[in-house]
Amino acid sequence: MKHALSFCCCFLLTFLVSAQALPIIEKDGQKLYQYVLPEGQGLTQLQTLFKCDADQLLVLNPGLERGLVAGQTIVVPVLRGQITHKVAPQQTLFAVSRLYEVPVDSLYSWNPSARSGLKVGQQLVLKNMVLPFEVNGVNPTPVTTSSQDTFAHKLTDSIIKHTVLEKENLYAISKRYMVPVDSLMALNKMTSSRVSPGQQIWVPIQKVKTTPVPVQAVPAPAPKVTNSAFRFPVAPKAHYNIAVFLPFALDSAAGQNRFVAAAALDYYMGMKMALDSLKNLGFSADIHVFDDNALNPSLEAVLRSPDMNGIDLIFSPLQEKQAKIVATYAKEKGIPVVFPVQMSVPLAQMASNFIAYTPSDAALVENLALELHQKYQGYTVVLINSPLAADQPLEQKFKAAFAAVPTTQSKLKLQEASWTTYQKYKSVGGPQLLVSFSSERAKVVGLLKAAALDSNVLVAGQKDWLDYKELDNPQVRDQAFLVALPSYFNYHDPQIIPFHKAYRKRYNADLTKMACLGYDLTLHVGKQLLGNTKPQQGLISNMNLRNSANGLLIENNAAVIVPYKNAQLLAPNHE
Repeated sequence: MKHALSFCCCFLLTFLVSAQALPIIEKDGQKLYQYVLPEGQGLTQLQTLFKCDADQLLVLNPGLERGLVAGQTIVVPVLRGQITHKVAPQQTLFAVSRLYEVPVDSLYSWNPSARSGLKVGQQLVLKNMVLPFEVNGVNPTPVTTSSQDTFAHKLTDSIIKHTVLEKENLYAISKRYMVPVDSLMALNKMTSSRVSPGQQIWVPIQKVKTTPVPVQAVPAPAPKVTNSAFRFPVAPKAHYNIAVFLPFALDSAAGQNRFVAAAALDYYMGMKMALDSLKNLGFSADIHVFDDNALNPSLEAVLRSPDMNGIDLIFSPLQEKQAKIVATYAKEKGIPVVFPVQMSVPLAQMASNFIAYTPSDAALVENLALELHQKYQGYTVVLINSPLAADQPLEQKFKAAFAAVPTTQSKLKLQEASWTTYQKYKSVGGPQLLVSFSSERAKVVGLLKAAALDSNVLVAGQKDWLDYKELDNPQVRDQAFLVALPSYFNYHDPQIIPFHKAYRKRYNADLTKMACLGYDLTLHVGKQLLGNTKPQQGLISNMNLRNSANGLLIENNAAVIVPYKNAQLLAPNHE
C-alpha cells in the first residue's frame, strides 16, 4: 500500500493590510482577526468564511455559544501562508526583516541567494506570514507584494509598523511620529481617519540629516549554538520526500495482531491532522506511506523499489523486527530515521543521524530534577538513597542534574538520607519532598503510607512504580506522587479536549494515545524541517532534541512530569 500525499503551500498573497482588511490583534501570544458580526450571520457561516472549527471560535469567544449578535466584535484565528516580496530600490534585507517582523536569519534560510546581496525586483520568499482578510469575506487576490506598487513612498529602513493602542486616534499617532495625518492615510490607502485598537498601520519616520557613511554588506548571521550545536540531520529544502512505515497488515495472514494494525491506523490519522497544520505553516512534502506488514509487496521489496529513490527522511516501523530491516537500509543509504516508539539501544545507535523520540530513563530523571527546582521552592528535598546497585545509576543522574542548577536560579538544596534516617528531616518543619528511585516494592509502599499520614509530605518516584500492583492497596491509592514520563494521555486534560472534538468531527472516532503520538511527532519533525528547533509541548509529549553524550544518536531530552493518584495519571500543570 502506498499513498502519496502532496502538501504544497504556495500562496503569493499581499501581506499589507488595506483599509478594507480586518484588523489583526495579538492575544496571549496568538495573532487573531478582529471581526464585527453583520446581521443574520450564524456560526456555520463563520466556519465557512474563516475556514476554522466551531470549537476554535467558541474557545476564543466565551459566550458565543449563546448566540451571535449583530454588531458584536469577535476574534478568529488568522490564516497564514507563503508570500513573495519584490525588492525595492535601496531596500536592504534588514529593512525587509523589519517590514515583515521576521528575523534576518530566517530570510537567509528561505532565500539563500540573498547572502550575496539584494537586487531591485528580486523576489524574496517569506513563509508562515499572516494573510490579510477582506471584510466582505472574499479571499485575498493572489499577488506578489511590491513596495513600489503598494506605496507612493519607497520602503526603506525609515518605515515602521505601529499597532494602534486603546483610545488612540490617527491624529495622536501623527503627533507621536511627527508625520501629517494625510501622509499616514495615503501610505496606508485609508479612505477614513478612523482606526481601531490592535490595527497595524505603516508610519514613515522623519529622516535626520547625517553625514553619509559607507554602506557595508549585511554579514551572514552566526550559527546558533544550542544543544551542543545540534542540527536536525536533514538539509533545508523547499520540498521533502518522506517515507512512513506502519503495520496496517492489509493483506497479511489472519494471524496478524489486529491491535497493532488498529494502533497503526490511529497513528496515521493523527499524522494526517499534523500534516494539515504543517501545510498552513508553509511545509511542503510528499508523504509516502507503506504497509510494513504486507505480504505483497514485502518490506524488503519496498526498500528495493523506485519508490524509495530520493527519500530525505524515514519514519521507522513501530515493531522492532521491521524497524531493524528499515534501519539497516537507511544506514547504508545515509538516510536519517525517526523512531516514534522505544527501540533497543543497539538499534537506535546504529547511526548518528537516527532520532529516538522516547526519552531515556536518565533523561526522565534529569527532567524531574529541573521540575523540582522550578515549582517546589520552599520545600526540603530529601533523596532517599537505595542500597541496591540497580537503583544507584538513576540516583547519581538525579544528583548531578539537581546540582547543575545554579544557586542564582534556585534556593533548593538536596539532602540525602537512607531508609532508616529520612524521617529525621521532619524536625526541620515545613513541606518536604521525598525522592526515591527504589525498586523495592515493600519500601515504596511504606514510603507512600508514611506520606499519606502527613499532609506536609510529597513523594517523587520513578515510572516503574506505575506497574506495581501493590499500589492498589487502599492505604496508598489516595497518596499522589510525582513521576516523569515519556508521554501522558488523559481525556480530561485541557489540551486534549479541543483536539478530541476536532478529531471526532473529522473521523467520527474517539481519540487515542497513538493518534496523539502520530500528531505530536509529525508536527515536531515538520517544524524542525521548517527551521524551528525550539523545545515543543505536544498533546501528550514534550520534545527537545539533542545529540547524545556519546554521539551515537539524536535523542529527545524532554519529559512530562505528572502526578499519579488513584491508579491514574492526573493532568500535568501546563505552563
